[in-house]
Amino acid sequence: MSILAAIVLTASLQQAEPVIEPFEPQGFSTRFTVEIDAPVSEVFDAATGDVTGWWDHSYWPDPAEMVIEPRFDGRFYERFEPGSDDGMLHARVIFVQAPNQLRLHGPLGLSGRAFDMVTSWTLAETQTETGSATRFTVDLRMAGEVDAEVAGAVRSVWLHFIDGRLKPWVEAGCHRQLNEPCDAFEARP
Repeated sequence: MSILAAIVLTASLQQAEPVIEPFEPQGFSTRFTVEIDAPVSEVFDAATGDVTGWWDHSYWPDPAEMVIEPRFDGRFYERFEPGSDDGMLHARVIFVQAPNQLRLHGPLGLSGRAFDMVTSWTLAETQTETGSATRFTVDLRMAGEVDAEVAGAVRSVWLHFIDGRLKPWVEAGCHRQLNEPCDAFEARP
């Protein structure tokens, strides 16, 4: 390498110094349980497959599909337009024992961060005054570019999905009439 080439290379490296911003990796775990007045298999089926009826957060303004494939190595994905290959992979199904357990691995809505999350669902039958119901437990394990505020937001969003969306969706019977209008969310505060 000539001296002139070395000077030019050194000058260009000095001008293009990368900006490196450290972050402190942290980990958090949290758990909550919601009781849903329906049988375990019915709740599991409503919580998987096409979830567009109850899942109300998406990357795309009006996605064509939001699907949780309830099988080992299944995907939780969002397809932006009908028939398009454009979309987003929110997570992978890493464990399933239908209808009692499902485990997702992926960043969900936090794609783009150095973030790792495992979301585990456990569905168990419980007895109520009116018969049997489902005890739906969500365990969240988060690590990486996450602080207590982000961890709290993730927990709140999952609680919203299960208690504020899936529960009324199933209890109103909307999962049985997918092509019919559903007012499950209008009656809730």
